[in-house]
Amino acid sequence: MLSETVIWAAIFYVFPALVLHWQAEFGWSSTTAMGAFSVALAVQGLAAPHMGRLIDRGRAPIAMTLGTVGALLGLALLTGVTEIWQFYAVWAWLGLMMAATLYDATFSVVTRARGAQARAGITAITLAAGLASTLAYPLTAAVTAAEGWRMAVWTLAALVLLLVLPLHRLAAARLETEARARAAQTGTASEAAPGTVIPAVRVMQRPGFWPLGGGYALTALGAAVMMTHLLPLMAAMGVPEGLAILAASTIGPAQVVGRIVLTLAGARAAARGVSLGAFLLLACAALAMGAAQALPALVLVFAVAQGMGNGVISILRPVVTREVMGETGFGESAGAVARLSLFAFAVAPGLGAVLADLAGYGAVLALCVAAPLAGAALLKRLPE
Repeated sequence: MLSETVIWAAIFYVFPALVLHWQAEFGWSSTTAMGAFSVALAVQGLAAPHMGRLIDRGRAPIAMTLGTVGALLGLALLTGVTEIWQFYAVWAWLGLMMAATLYDATFSVVTRARGAQARAGITAITLAAGLASTLAYPLTAAVTAAEGWRMAVWTLAALVLLLVLPLHRLAAARLETEARARAAQTGTASEAAPGTVIPAVRVMQRPGFWPLGGGYALTALGAAVMMTHLLPLMAAMGVPEGLAILAASTIGPAQVVGRIVLTLAGARAAARGVSLGAFLLLACAALAMGAAQALPALVLVFAVAQGMGNGVISILRPVVTREVMGETGFGESAGAVARLSLFAFAVAPGLGAVLADLAGYGAVLALCVAAPLAGAALLKRLPE
């Protein structure tokens, strides 16, 4: 749990937390800088099913350990960039490491080990990791103010080395042991056998794949546009910097609150129904952000709604995926579904920047309202 919190802060939230500093130092436009994050997310999306296949075959301990080492290398290289091509290359590399270390890989490992009981483990992980943005924004702001953005990156790298590297290896090995024990106990074939892996093409042809993947992807698009443009968007709304940092730091705790509520509801909370509610909550969050232009304090309402919606969705996507796609070859199925959301995330920074340049941040907010509403419409089409 702690390892996921730190790795999310170090190789994901570090981008939106520091992007304005990179633009200021290197003179890059918002579109140019955001393009690097799009590349990272596209690489993560391309790699996700392949990482899921490795997990299905019992290779999680090796894959996640190498992913963490690779994340350390990427952070070290990030501190030395001077040219835009170097910036893009580093973020492409970090995107590959995201596929090996963030939620999609972790949830596949947990589901492989615990099957139908995985929801509790997934919830526990996300309860802790929901604080990643709360770690990333204040920490990078404080260290950058004192010693510059490079020291902020080195600080995160130190946390990855001391905490994530040993914990990821230990947790992945333990869960793989659980998976093999469960397979032996139930008398089912281990999913480490290549024959149980479902080809990606077949996954995408199965009933329910496109409403499932498309629904979550559209919602991810709106959420990613909002997240990657969070500080610039609040600045455009006239929100004071201190209040903007407070709102950004509130999103993480709000994610935790949403997950606690979901945990307390337990099995009574139908995964698909709660997902629809979360999609609508994200649309409301974007509306609150727009209203903050008249009343800046509404960014706190936005932060709570955005955090709770995202927090619930991150738990329920793998749960709904298992309900719709089944457990056999879950790692690859989940990776294929995640790929659509990750591609949406990849498009989001550049799309948001282009919209902001052409039509202003009002158009960006309109997209953030419409995308989750369209996602909800698709999710409603899932077969029962």
